[in-house]
Amino acid sequence: MLFGYLRTLRNYLKTPKGRHDTFDYLKALMLVVLTTLILVVILK
Repeated sequence: MLFGYLRTLRNYLKTPKGRHDTFDYLKALMLVVLTTLILVVILK
């Protein structure tokens, strides 16, 4: 069953919308991490 989910995810990432969404999620994740790091540096 896990392989079915992975295959579906891989197929989704091959679509233009999937690639676009993936880059959006990665940018959001990097922004959260960067913000967290900045706050940790400021508060220490």
